[in-house]
Amino acid sequence: MGVSLYYTAERTTLLTEQEQENITLIVDKYNESFEHTEEAESFDLYAYDDSESEVILAGATKISSSMDVEDLIYTLGHWLECLTEIRLAVTDAEWHVHLDDTDAVWVDDKWQMEE
Repeated sequence: MGVSLYYTAERTTLLTEQEQENITLIVDKYNESFEHTEEAESFDLYAYDDSESEVILAGATKISSSMDVEDLIYTLGHWLECLTEIRLAVTDAEWHVHLDDTDAVWVDDKWQMEE
């Protein structure tokens, strides 16, 4: 059992080729530097190219509840940093990031969990 970090980005225009390349580089960097690959899922993100929807990115990453608290905090912080870099690379999008029922908030140009 565990919790999941969910994320979506919406806007009226599709991702540019440059944005898609930047996102791939960011996700690869964070997946490669993730310390708990044996215990948790890697970061997963889907790009949408369907002009009928305004969702341009969406995904979810499961975080294992069997980790100790320190590892859980590290894992959540790691993926929020990844999402921060992605948000800075994808301009003009409306984002929603949450850990199950708890929203993350955008403060001082970074994602953090609500207190």
